[in-house]
Amino acid sequence: MSDVEDTLVVVGGSAVTGVDAAAVRGAAARLDAAADALRAAASACAAAASSAEGALWRMPGVAGEPTPPDVLGRRRRLADTAAGLGRRLHERARECEGLRDRLLAAAGLYEHAESLVERAAGAVVSVDAFATGFLVSAVPPAGLVRAGVGAAAVGGLGWLAARLGGDATTETLVRAAGPLSDELVAGAGAGVALGAPALSQGDVSVTGGARVLSTLVHALMPVTQVRLREVLRPGGADGGPPGWAAEPSGSVAEALARTADLYPWGSGVPAVVGGGAGGERADGGGGGGEDGLRPPAGTPRGTLAVERVEHADGPDSWVVLVPGTQEPWPPDHPFDAVTDVDLMAHEAAAVTAAVTAAMERAGVGAGEPVVLVGHSLGGIAAAALAASPSFRSQFRVGGVVTAGAPTATFATPRGVPVLHLENDEELVSNLDGRSARENPRTADRVTVGRRLAASASSADRAASGSVAGAHAMATHLRTLAAARESGSVPVERVLGQIEPLLQGERSTTRFYAARRVAAPRPAPEPAPSPLPRPVLPGVGPSLPGVGPAPPLGAPGLTGTGLTGTGLTGTVASLP
Repeated sequence: MSDVEDTLVVVGGSAVTGVDAAAVRGAAARLDAAADALRAAASACAAAASSAEGALWRMPGVAGEPTPPDVLGRRRRLADTAAGLGRRLHERARECEGLRDRLLAAAGLYEHAESLVERAAGAVVSVDAFATGFLVSAVPPAGLVRAGVGAAAVGGLGWLAARLGGDATTETLVRAAGPLSDELVAGAGAGVALGAPALSQGDVSVTGGARVLSTLVHALMPVTQVRLREVLRPGGADGGPPGWAAEPSGSVAEALARTADLYPWGSGVPAVVGGGAGGERADGGGGGGEDGLRPPAGTPRGTLAVERVEHADGPDSWVVLVPGTQEPWPPDHPFDAVTDVDLMAHEAAAVTAAVTAAMERAGVGAGEPVVLVGHSLGGIAAAALAASPSFRSQFRVGGVVTAGAPTATFATPRGVPVLHLENDEELVSNLDGRSARENPRTADRVTVGRRLAASASSADRAASGSVAGAHAMATHLRTLAAARESGSVPVERVLGQIEPLLQGERSTTRFYAARRVAAPRPAPEPAPSPLPRPVLPGVGPSLPGVGPAPPLGAPGLTGTGLTGTGLTGTVASLP
């Protein structure tokens, strides 16, 4: 197993300067050379040990007499010493290689290359998923049969594994599927989009596939709108706000933990976590429960939070906390799978509307920086809002932090620091069809990914066999802590831009529960009024009930029929 820091992959962000980069690469090359030299020495020791071992069996004593026992003992010790020295030298070579990789990773210069086997497996999965997705949208009966057979095969394999190998075998399957989930989604999304080009608007990608699904789902749903209700007011009947509501978040770790506190079932985050500047408190000031975990905030389902941070100098800053999916199918709030699909389709979504309305109600000023923090669905919403020109025209985005969210399809603006936390086994963050290594790489945007199954941490390895465990906020906070402890330059730089906005003299947090309600039916268009038919002078008699034609040059006719079509005013008189 590897140290926790050694399982990290950091992409994007601003690496060290050109001069420093050259020095880092030079140091890495020297470590590489040292590793080669140590391996050569280890091989020589192994050869010496082998020769000494062979001599024990070949060398007779003088004049055929047996070799004295003390001589045999010395030779045996020599062989054992050479073999042991070879093993130690080999270990030191591996340590040099590990130091080389950690040095490059900390400087933001490490590049991961997939093996030939990984690339081949990914290609097979992607092609098969593409074919299934295409059939689902273009030839629904055949596609559904194919998808059903595949699902049944996977389910049957899981059932058989559980019966034969128990939970350990099932966890192994989860760990094996995780690294291939991005290829699966990318292939399926492109196939669905190509099978329904009119609905995907010609976008043959995961976004286009999501657009097809979003259109089909909304055809089955009633038209709804979102309403907000402020909850957990001080002195309110619902118990009031949590203990941390009056204290600034202070760090990205604490802001993420508070986001997970908004789940009705709680965050599952230990009362004390690493990853904060100066080892910040992670219990929000309220202390941990009997289980050692942070207590839930006490919010109803579908609640988000808006925190106002007051600074001794400069304008106030704001932190918006958006949790993730809480229901699979539309309940009475918008934190559901339908909103997930809408967001991935880059369509208007109920949660982004709720966030915007909450910020307006909380009083966020146009020039005051806002940090958008989200987990899962909330992370997609944060990235979508940051990428929206209309949202940025209303609010100033000061930073974005996401955990376990598929955000690669959104283009965040230049100059806005962005941090994404992902891992291979959670599956959720790969729903954009890209792994953490394939996320957009800009100077302002950093993705920290991790392979949990390879970690020396028992908590990481346990989480790697469970999608829920890998996706949990506690796991992402361990990733953040590992990234900080590794000394990664890109990570520290982006955190250095975001965290000052979370630190202030005092803060006030307000909580808003979003609810789906039926949208009012539009009023029916009034029937157009019949227009009088003008009679031209000298052209036949007037029709019964119709007066004489107006004189030439008089104002024209108006009527509700014309007004209803957007035309108002007068109509030119006929000659």
